[in-house]
Amino acid sequence: MADNKANMLIGATFVVFTLAIGQSHAGDISLPLLILAISAFGSAGLAALAVMPSVRPQKNTSPNMLFFGGFSKISEDEFIDQLLETELRSQESTYRAMLRDIYQMGQILEHKKYRFLGWAYRVFLIGLTLTFITYVYEQFAGPVFQA
Repeated sequence: MADNKANMLIGATFVVFTLAIGQSHAGDISLPLLILAISAFGSAGLAALAVMPSVRPQKNTSPNMLFFGGFSKISEDEFIDQLLETELRSQESTYRAMLRDIYQMGQILEHKKYRFLGWAYRVFLIGLTLTFITYVYEQFAGPVFQA
């Protein structure tokens, strides 16, 4: 769900960014357009950080055999043997493995994905608000900045 939201935000902000860059190449760069382009790019960057996988090794924890990172460097036979010896040896150990996996996914969502996603939405919303305010101001007072 978080990845889908981040991907939608990346797509929307890059459309806005591309249109803003295209408009600036036409020679019409104004402060509202600059604010919109910068906030769209910043928001897309934060959304990309939300979906980017973490590849740092875990410290002092046994590998989660239900997650591909825990078994990707061992053979299929080793994977099956290790899973049967640990997580699948009893019904309780199977439940514990599944609960541990659910907990770890929740930790990633809470501490990484939704944190970056929240900031991405905030940056985009602040950029849209500043763009609107600057645009309205320029309509009444004239251009603040014109390149």
